[in-house]
Amino acid sequence: MPAKKRKSAEVRRHDVVEAAMEIIRHEGVAKLTTRSLSQAVGIAQPTLFLHFGSKSHVLVALIDTIQERLQQEMAGLGLARLPPLERLKAVIRAHLNFIQRQPGIPRLLFSEELQSGDPVFRARMNGLVQFFLGFIADLIAAAQAEGEIRPEIVPQQNACILIAAVQGLAFRWVLSDNRFELSEQADAVIATFIDGWAARP
Repeated sequence: MPAKKRKSAEVRRHDVVEAAMEIIRHEGVAKLTTRSLSQAVGIAQPTLFLHFGSKSHVLVALIDTIQERLQQEMAGLGLARLPPLERLKAVIRAHLNFIQRQPGIPRLLFSEELQSGDPVFRARMNGLVQFFLGFIADLIAAAQAEGEIRPEIVPQQNACILIAAVQGLAFRWVLSDNRFELSEQADAVIATFIDGWAARP
C-alpha cells in the first residue's frame, strides 16, 4: 500500500484552528486543551506543539482567523455601491449572520479565559474588537458627512454602544441554546440605533 501522504504545516495548522473552534462551539473554552485538540485533529501532542507552542498560541491563531474571515465578509458586501447609511445597515445584518454561522465566537468573547487568562490572547482579542469598532465608527462618520446621521452623534462612542448591543444579543442567543435566529434580530438593532441616529427633516 502507498504511504499516507503527510499534510503540510499550513494545512495542519488550519485543521487545528478549525478543531479549536468546534470544541469551543460545543463545549466552551475551558474544554479546549492540547489533549482535546490533538485528539480532535488525530495527531500526537508533541506534534501539536510543533505547530503551536501552547493553548494561548492556538487562541491567538483563532482570533487571527476570525478577523480574516470577518474582513472577507465585509469585503463581499459591495459596500461601495451603497449610500453610507445603507452600508452601516448591511454591515450589522452581515455581522449577526457571521456570528450565527460561527457560534464559537460568543463563547470565546464571554469566556473566563478572556477575562483572566493569558494577556497575549486578551490583547489580540482587544485588537480584533478595536478593528471592528473603528470600522463601524468610520461608517458612522461617512454617513454624517453625507448628512444622513445627525452631527451630534459621536462615531466612536456610538459604535461602542452598537457593538455592545450586538454582543448582548449574541450572549442571550448562547444562553438560549441557539433557540432563536440571531440574524433575525438585525432589523430591531437597526430600528433602535441606526434609524434613531438619522438626520431629522
